[in-house]
Amino acid sequence: MQSLSQSEFQVAFEHGAVQSVEIEPSGSRFAVKFLTLSGVAMLVQTRKSEPRLFGTVDGALRLLHKLGVRRIVLDRLEQWQPEQAKLVRRSRPDRAQALTRAAEYDRWVRTKVNASRLDPRPAMTEGEWETVRAAKRAERQALLAGKTE
Repeated sequence: MQSLSQSEFQVAFEHGAVQSVEIEPSGSRFAVKFLTLSGVAMLVQTRKSEPRLFGTVDGALRLLHKLGVRRIVLDRLEQWQPEQAKLVRRSRPDRAQALTRAAEYDRWVRTKVNASRLDPRPAMTEGEWETVRAAKRAERQALLAGKTE
């Protein structure tokens, strides 16, 4: 069986080398197979030779429609095993942690801004602010100098 990436499939399809397109189950997902002039082929991931699997028939249909395919066979549906979806689902704890940290930071910034807006003290003059910044800068440089010694 041949394997073609999306761009290779698109070129073959545009040149009339694809005779039929079929979506078939592969566990809980769906693969795209097609018959070309030189035999059966499968749509694979761009940088790998692994089959490109879609979570839903709809996902596969959208891609094929975008590529210009208008006739598609949905075959061997009795082999579809939707209960396996839980086994295949990728866990992204790193992404969940990043989103949690981003939300916490957002809350922290909003709290600081609100506190600043509600602060009854008069605003600092530019000169006062420059004095504070200079003191903080000197303090930070002293800390950094202490660490390098």
